[in-house]
Amino acid sequence: MKNLVYIVLAVLLFTSCQEKQKLRVIYTVDEPIGEIVKSFEAQMEKSLGYDVELIIGEGSHSNIDSLEAGTADITIVENSISYQSERGINAIVPFYPQVLHIFYLGDTAATTVEELFYGKKVFIGQPGTATFEFLMELFNILDVDTSKFTITQNIFENEVFCGFTDIVNEEYLAGLEGYRLFSFDNIAQFGRGSLAEAISLKFPQMKPFIIPQRTYGSLTEQAVVTIATDAVLVARGDLEEDLIYNITKTIFQHKERFTSISPLIYLDLKENFDRTRLNFPLHNGARIYLDRDEPTIFERYAELIGVVFSILVTLVSSGFYLSKWQAQRKKDRVDIFYQDIMDIKNELTGLSSTAQVAQRIKKLKESQNKAFKMLIDEELKADESFRIYMELSKETIQELTARYKRLKTSGS
Repeated sequence: MKNLVYIVLAVLLFTSCQEKQKLRVIYTVDEPIGEIVKSFEAQMEKSLGYDVELIIGEGSHSNIDSLEAGTADITIVENSISYQSERGINAIVPFYPQVLHIFYLGDTAATTVEELFYGKKVFIGQPGTATFEFLMELFNILDVDTSKFTITQNIFENEVFCGFTDIVNEEYLAGLEGYRLFSFDNIAQFGRGSLAEAISLKFPQMKPFIIPQRTYGSLTEQAVVTIATDAVLVARGDLEEDLIYNITKTIFQHKERFTSISPLIYLDLKENFDRTRLNFPLHNGARIYLDRDEPTIFERYAELIGVVFSILVTLVSSGFYLSKWQAQRKKDRVDIFYQDIMDIKNELTGLSSTAQVAQRIKKLKESQNKAFKMLIDEELKADESFRIYMELSKETIQELTARYKRLKTSGS
């Protein structure tokens, strides 16, 4: 009996001395991220007994770097952020859409991007931030001449200022007297090839977004067509599956704690979110939780398989060869565009004048437009090959643009 007591005491002592699971969360103080992180801390400590350390970061890129360096474990970043990962950064769950708001001073409504920016002092975020990088890319895609307006680093005293935010609160709106909210298109054009939809096609991590009428009172007498990107909870890829599984489970089990923070979180924090839109691979721990109730393929399609199988037996041969022929035709067309890029890349170092570089940039942009037209006409397939082509062409245009600037500086 005495030995049993000693064993029980030893077990209790060992259990009490076990170190809590530590979790380092780095974040920016912008709302609603700050409030999300504090709710996250409270829920992880209460429900899971984790020891959560909150670290204030300097911005999305810096916070990703901290995850890469192993000095932090989790952060919230824009789904549109560009990154190159050595250790791997994985998504857990998208929390809410960050909506692009463009406020501008003016007595009349600006109807074009040029009218909006040219001749103005403009704030587009600090260099290195996701907002700044995206808008600079957008200016390039839309052929907006950045020399015709002044980009400042001070958010105040600007005629135009832009940012990806949650729904703006009344306190913020109180300081916007005299400002208007820019809409990329008339609402009647939405769903009919609007500019916002074109932007989201060229930037797959973006999506068209409508700020409904009267959301901001007189600022939205008409609905505003803009774009948005998701704010995504991401983690180091080497974190254990069980840890991420428990985090994902706790978020959804206590969803009301988070959805009370913002109407956008209430609308978008869902288990059945579109995983294909993630810019980061989904962490396997999150995947295991999200797929926990998924039936097997056989269970889901047993009856349908029984009916379809007999039909497929007679059609599979002809269908296979027809599909292969069509796929090869579309692949051959994409290969032509790849060849254009490789030809330009091979001659890049030999381009000695700005005129030569400008001609190559024009050629690539014409190829992009042609590829999009073929996609709309269903002459190309929007598959991985097409996505890779778009990324490669954007990268090549950036390289050409950099060379153009160097040649221009040297007077060539």
